[in-house]
Amino acid sequence: MMATEPTDQYNAQPRMARNGLIISRIVLDNLRDDPSYFFLQVARRIDSNLLSRGSSALARVIPKRAIICKALGLLLSGKTTELGTYLLQLDPQKLTDRTVARLCDMAIAIGDAQSASHVLRGGASSSVALSRARARHAWYLGDMQRAIDILSDLGRGPSKQLRHYQSELLVFQGELPTTARPKEAKRQVLGGQSALHFLTNSLPHTGSGYAQRSHSIMTSLRDAGWKIEVLTRAGYPLSVGKIRAKEQDIVDGIPYRRILPAKYRSDMRSKIQQQADALEEAVFRMRPSVLHTTTDFSNALAVMSVAEAHGLPWVYEVRGQLADTWASTRPEGAKTSQRYVLFKEREAFVASRATHVLTLGQTMKAELVRQGVDSSKISIAPNAIGDAFLEAPIERVKAREMLGLATEHQYVGTVSSLVAYEGLDLLIMAAAELIPNNPRLRVLIVGSGVEANNLKELSKSLGISEYCIFPGRVPRDDARTYHCALDIFVVPRRDLSVTQAVTPLKPVEALACEVPVIAADLPALRELVVQGETGLLVQPDEFHSLAEAIESLLGDPSTRAMMGAAGRQKMLAERTWSANANMLSATYAKIIHKLQ
Repeated sequence: MMATEPTDQYNAQPRMARNGLIISRIVLDNLRDDPSYFFLQVARRIDSNLLSRGSSALARVIPKRAIICKALGLLLSGKTTELGTYLLQLDPQKLTDRTVARLCDMAIAIGDAQSASHVLRGGASSSVALSRARARHAWYLGDMQRAIDILSDLGRGPSKQLRHYQSELLVFQGELPTTARPKEAKRQVLGGQSALHFLTNSLPHTGSGYAQRSHSIMTSLRDAGWKIEVLTRAGYPLSVGKIRAKEQDIVDGIPYRRILPAKYRSDMRSKIQQQADALEEAVFRMRPSVLHTTTDFSNALAVMSVAEAHGLPWVYEVRGQLADTWASTRPEGAKTSQRYVLFKEREAFVASRATHVLTLGQTMKAELVRQGVDSSKISIAPNAIGDAFLEAPIERVKAREMLGLATEHQYVGTVSSLVAYEGLDLLIMAAAELIPNNPRLRVLIVGSGVEANNLKELSKSLGISEYCIFPGRVPRDDARTYHCALDIFVVPRRDLSVTQAVTPLKPVEALACEVPVIAADLPALRELVVQGETGLLVQPDEFHSLAEAIESLLGDPSTRAMMGAAGRQKMLAERTWSANANMLSATYAKIIHKLQ
């Protein structure tokens, strides 16, 4: 892919100056919110062994800070499981309030509510540091109003942290952005085929499945005759550290315009308003015939306000149940929290107000209907295969040679984000059960994420680290090669609300590469894997049954070949971006005509 911008070299210096000011504003806002917590979030993403060793050395030099330094060293080295265990072993009654606050911040930074609650038992005072940590803990658990009350009771005037919390709660409670044009002054929708998309992130700065899906949809629509233009969320990609970002990137002929206001606002309420303002300017300039956005609801609020003010149809693409994604990293009680309840309400509200709704599969459609969305206005645009996956798969031995993998081994694994709900620890435990009787077996886990070091540590503790390969995040072209190198693609997802509903993209690509899939027996995965035909479904959260399924397929090459061929045929027939574009093009035309 080629990304360009029609801007000459003389604009580079003022652009960099502007970008530097905006990034400085983003950093300053976070520092004012809470400097220590901001440092933890940034440091965790650096994931540096050098920082880890530095904190350990500091602990030896300054023994009084040994607890903080040891905990920080574990966090920086990505050993989050070990960090949680360490925090639970501490006696919080023997810790100072400031130490309690810092340890609580670390626990929240790794998403460990149990250890955060444990260390907070040691905080007896109402110091500023401790109160802010308590507020952050309440906010993390979804008790939004309690977090605001804790900070308000400090009596020190509104802090940045408090203002951010208040702003976000107002949005969750229903506040909408305003538009320059009153709703009574609706203009007639023009003819033509032009669509304005609003996205959270995009190529070329983010290579996630979200960005890839968006780009595939838009290039397919363009090929179907639609003029496409894109806006991304306010501050992006500067908000993810891309200081050289331009006001526009063109990728495969698709223009991605950025919202980079000089007075960037980082609180949720103001950011949505800035997005609505930019969308309205784009509507005046481009005069699109339809607007299109994706989850979450904060994207939809800006698009909805502009679309309704200008008499435009708009499409809301539901790519996940993000309230359930949020709850999946928290205790079960999070599903009764204020945030969760409001989150679900806001998602249902915008989906109901949209002219049309897209989603990934039948399970997610059923969930939307349960939330009160009219089923007649919901269409399914499943995750699909791009041009590279339409080509004949790379022969398995050749793919391994291209990647420097030993050709004589048997490879099981995945290409995925390394997060807890993917259940990849189950794959490693299953492999540990099989390797003593099958020393040719290798586990290949491609991708990056917060669980990467935990998975590596697990393989070491089980004595199979030499059998496990972790290439990290790889370029998209290489990802296809890794798919083709596998004997079996494994999706051992945990049984959670989010995994029950959301159909992932990667197993679609694996099936297109003629690789059979073993997956957890969850509703969304049943839409992809046909038991005994394209793969096997196994009991979720149980590594013994996963090991049995892997062993059975590894010992039966003819069945693997049959499943792989059936999987590719099924994906080519049902899951291509051109098929999605044809459906979406007809949907656009229908809703445009309906409003004219």
